[in-house]
Amino acid sequence: MSALGKGAREFKLGNVTLNGRVFLAPMAGYTDTAFRRLARRYGAAMVVTEMVSSRALIAGSDKTNDLMEFTEPERPVGVQLFGGDPSIMGEAAARVAEEVKPDVIDINFGCPVGKILKCDAGASVLKEPQRAGWIVEAMVKATEGKVPITVKTRAGYDTMDNAVFELLQAVEEAGASALAIHARTRNQMFEGKANWEVITRLKEKAKIPIIGNGDVKSAEDAYRLFKETNCDGIMIGRGSMGAPWIFEEINHYLETGKPMKTPSLKFRIGVALEQLKCSIEVKGSRLGLLEMRKHLTHYLKGFEGARDMRQKLLTSDDADWVVKALAEIHEQLSEEDTLLLTPVDVPAGTA
Repeated sequence: MSALGKGAREFKLGNVTLNGRVFLAPMAGYTDTAFRRLARRYGAAMVVTEMVSSRALIAGSDKTNDLMEFTEPERPVGVQLFGGDPSIMGEAAARVAEEVKPDVIDINFGCPVGKILKCDAGASVLKEPQRAGWIVEAMVKATEGKVPITVKTRAGYDTMDNAVFELLQAVEEAGASALAIHARTRNQMFEGKANWEVITRLKEKAKIPIIGNGDVKSAEDAYRLFKETNCDGIMIGRGSMGAPWIFEEINHYLETGKPMKTPSLKFRIGVALEQLKCSIEVKGSRLGLLEMRKHLTHYLKGFEGARDMRQKLLTSDDADWVVKALAEIHEQLSEEDTLLLTPVDVPAGTA
């Protein structure tokens, strides 16, 4: 059983050829370099940075420049921009292409957060679909067509209506190389069930690749999304949190029809420890640990019998202790362990 067929891993985005059809979705506050490296190692065909403000980029913000930094092992990698002004987005795209040299530049037409909507960016573009085309056109022209410009959006603004289909037509005509669709409306945020029917309908109308997104939390989910919608690729966001190996699981299932063995607790702790060390190396002890906490929350879910230990790991400000504690836990575990029962010493004042 194979959803894609033998030898069907190859995926074209403009002049870029990818070895796979399952990608890491950009997620603000999550898809930093440490997590992207793991996603690529475990089979993500492409990763995308956290979203970057086009206005802040033009203004020369150091924080914005940090968000765009990536390492060569992460390639193929996309930089995601957001903004509502075609001229500014065009200028930002040209700068990214020249200075950062990503494989792809993606546009966020889907973020539902208020502060992004107030900038006439993100999902607000769904209220004016033609503007999406103007933005893509400006970016394609500014980059001289040398870097594929892709788009990520939602199924609608307050409700699912014709806007997303108008947006598809506008960005296709403007030269977009693909459209990724989160099958929820802006109004749904991240709640409720994703409406995969919209992915099916977009695929039926599209002349460019359609990448489906929403409610893929397992290899079986990915298989069903491919089969039910006929989409060209899948983008995984929240389903990868605390589980960057999901890409390997999906690729294996799509090619063999068989699930992989569930990762052991020892394996999960080992991956978490590696990501923590990388986060600290890149961002420093304080920030690296702080920004890793939300990831640890996902890695440490379901550890029955270890509630106190889990709480200490998620609240300690001592990066050296957290690294040591995770390393000791990893050392104690065997590949058969499913529960964390043996606590390590917790020094006073770590919480």
